[in-house]
Amino acid sequence: MSESNRWLQHDWGVATYVELRRVLLSFALVGCIIGAGLSVFLMYSADSEKSVNAMEMWVDPLIQDEGHDHRNASQHKLFTENIQPISFNALTAPGNAEVQVAESPDGRKYAYIAGWSEMHIVDVTNPENTNVTGVYVDPNTQVLDVKYLQYNSREYVIVQNQLVDPGAADPNVGNWEDPAQVTVTLVDVTNKNDPIWVDSWYDADHPSGPHNLFTHMIDNEWYIFVANPDYEQCDIGQGDACGGITIAHLNFAGFGDFPRIVKVGEAEVSWETTRGGWIYIHDMTVQTWPGTDTNDPRFGRTYIYGAYWEAGLRIFDVSDVPHPSNSPIEYSFIAGGCVATLGTQLGCQWRAPEVGLWMDFEDFDGDGEPDSGTTGNENGGRASYIHYAEPVDEMVDASHLGYPQGKIHMTIIATEVLETSPVGTGMSYLLDTTEYELYNGNVRFLPKLIHGWENPYSNHHNIPGGDEWLLFSPHNADHQIFQTGLPGLPDNSHGGTWDGRIYFGNYHSGLWIVDIESLMISGLNGGNKTQAHMNSTVGYHLPHGQDGAPLDSSYYDFGWTPFIWAAEYHDGYTYLSCITTGLYIVQLDLDIPYEN
Repeated sequence: MSESNRWLQHDWGVATYVELRRVLLSFALVGCIIGAGLSVFLMYSADSEKSVNAMEMWVDPLIQDEGHDHRNASQHKLFTENIQPISFNALTAPGNAEVQVAESPDGRKYAYIAGWSEMHIVDVTNPENTNVTGVYVDPNTQVLDVKYLQYNSREYVIVQNQLVDPGAADPNVGNWEDPAQVTVTLVDVTNKNDPIWVDSWYDADHPSGPHNLFTHMIDNEWYIFVANPDYEQCDIGQGDACGGITIAHLNFAGFGDFPRIVKVGEAEVSWETTRGGWIYIHDMTVQTWPGTDTNDPRFGRTYIYGAYWEAGLRIFDVSDVPHPSNSPIEYSFIAGGCVATLGTQLGCQWRAPEVGLWMDFEDFDGDGEPDSGTTGNENGGRASYIHYAEPVDEMVDASHLGYPQGKIHMTIIATEVLETSPVGTGMSYLLDTTEYELYNGNVRFLPKLIHGWENPYSNHHNIPGGDEWLLFSPHNADHQIFQTGLPGLPDNSHGGTWDGRIYFGNYHSGLWIVDIESLMISGLNGGNKTQAHMNSTVGYHLPHGQDGAPLDSSYYDFGWTPFIWAAEYHDGYTYLSCITTGLYIVQLDLDIPYEN
């Protein structure tokens, strides 16, 4: 029997150890609940269509028992019954990272998966029967991110290389310190069986290379946004963009039919507003303001939402980026300077202005200060190592929940937690990023917290250091807003015109799905935070297709299963990229009507 079929059996009885532990945990959890006077099994109000009748069957899936093997898939068959497995694909090699799913002009659907030393193209048109159609083998270092785009009837992906593992430097390219190890690479994937290299771009100003990518079209031109964490040997005092976000134009017109990646500038955090601490750009998302109010000065403008570790969420305006059509002279001058100086500060000086920030992290120790290294309570970054940032695609009216009339813009941010003491797994935050002020005629976002979310079982666990660092930490997520009242589709909302869910990929604790409306209700009502985290949790799923395979690496020692890098929602399914095993596709029962 194949590993895929074993996983699809979804059999709780295979691992006697887990079953016994479930029973013991159930009794222990009930005792704790009674003692605390909490009704944690009451997920939603009785009249809500989201009520989960099987809530009493939930057990703590975060296992830290002595003798537990984190690499053994059979010891991780833990899930809620409302999330079912669809398929598992082991791909061609372990070491998987970001995943993006996209529709192709050929009428089929493909998942593009960054894979450390390669990029996989997987046909997922039939989610129950997926297959790898093509592999792009990268000649340099770790490939951690992948982004898809279309232009002029052709398809491309952008991949990146980052020097996160000294043992992965390619001797055929250069030594560890060689900037040629660090690339942003454009690959033509029009032929799904034969991906072809098109262009590689080296940014000598960022010696450790890019970690995260995002692509976005501004005035009909494609731009690439690159998170460059490294800021060693960088002089803040002279205006260097230390650890900033590189902005490059994907120039299809200036070089004939052979597109080129052309750096045009950077976005950089305002250092005087950071309080010090660990300032490190990790991930970011780019969005054109989704509001329809033409009187809003943000209407039609484009913003970066950057996760800057202990500098929190940072928002930059890139609407006026050097543009080949809107500002051809400026574009030629700035792009030429960037090319001539290999992207360094000497000749590449355009900067996107910073227009908003948020650093009001959770105060777990109750001392009145946000928990972070700058206030003396770092705790492994449980509250403040902001790793992920993603604005919600649509603005929503939440007046039915008790919020003022009008559309709300929200942003999801999440930590990446190295280790915790004594307890905790890592906070995620839902922010209201609607309000703004005009300062000297310029927009300044005024983000505020709606409510946070942490694994509801976090107070019973910690993230150790050593071989188990990052164990239960959040990582990359996705979200979806569902319109209600449409013919043939259900209404799972709390009485409004929309429903929304966040799909969190949490390393060894798997997939967790969270209801946005429930978080918003908790943001108004207050009350016990652990209870709020439980009430907003829709379900969880620990994928377990096969045992984890430790990476062949001098830096990483991860063979856990699951070890989820990213969760991506697409057309009724959730795609999970597991670092050590492969690609999983699962489905929440509430998402079934949205299959496409």
